[in-house]
Amino acid sequence: MKIVIMGAGAVGSYYGGVFKRNGIDVTLINRGKHHEAIVNNGLNIKSFWGDFNVDVNASNETSNLGVFDVVFLTTKLYSNQDAIKQLTKLCSDKTLIITIQNGVSSYEELSKFFDPANIIPAATYIEAEIISPGTILQKGSSVVIEMGEVDGNFSERLTNIKNILSFEGLEINISKDIKASLWKKMISVGAFGTIMTSFRSSFGEITSSMYGEEVLRGTMNEILEIGKLDGVNLEDVDIDKVVHGLKEESDSITSSMQQDLINSKPLEIDNILGHVVVLSNKYNYPTPFSTTLVSSLQKFKKG
Repeated sequence: MKIVIMGAGAVGSYYGGVFKRNGIDVTLINRGKHHEAIVNNGLNIKSFWGDFNVDVNASNETSNLGVFDVVFLTTKLYSNQDAIKQLTKLCSDKTLIITIQNGVSSYEELSKFFDPANIIPAATYIEAEIISPGTILQKGSSVVIEMGEVDGNFSERLTNIKNILSFEGLEINISKDIKASLWKKMISVGAFGTIMTSFRSSFGEITSSMYGEEVLRGTMNEILEIGKLDGVNLEDVDIDKVVHGLKEESDSITSSMQQDLINSKPLEIDNILGHVVVLSNKYNYPTPFSTTLVSSLQKFKKG
């Protein structure tokens, strides 16, 4: 199985490092100082399961790489238009595109340009950051990719991917309702990631502040209700359990959007919680917490 990871920042590079360490043919596509460091010194991974260095293929362009069996798309959502142009050079009519991106709209966007049958929506749960060019720090005792066919079928191709690419440090699960899985991640990560960014605070600081947990729960409930209005089965979501689980992992929780704000990079705000606000207008359902958070970050969204 020949794999390419498009947009290999912190998350994509971690996956690539685990794959390479376990003998998988993988290529990373990234750029800048992070790319240069990987080319010159290999990729360093510091993780819960131990530290290691791998000599992994890395490229900052796609024109001469040929086609791959599987593409993991890990770019930021606001980069999709450029990513789509690059993807056409990497894909045959049989290439699977696994969209490991934030938000809930990636599948629909890519389906306009590629055969929908070749697109596999996925959600990931991972705390990772680039602590220096070429070095990834992964936190927490769990890294999960949850992927699924849009029709809920436990297909042979997903079973093969799960069997081939599941290793220590990376658990791959197959979802019977991937749309619900994406919205459940939005309820959790979409809420706390945006709040941490807007408040310029850690998760622990937010939940211990006077009204921080109220804002967190209010935002989560708004996302939950909008998801239901959009036809997603979210009846099993218990906000109390979600918040409790997050508090138990409080020390390891990070926000990629918060890191982007700190580093003056563009923000995915319109593609994540902003999407909820757009749907709230469509369904005429008020979302005061979400709307306020999105508004607070508008002037920073272009970096």
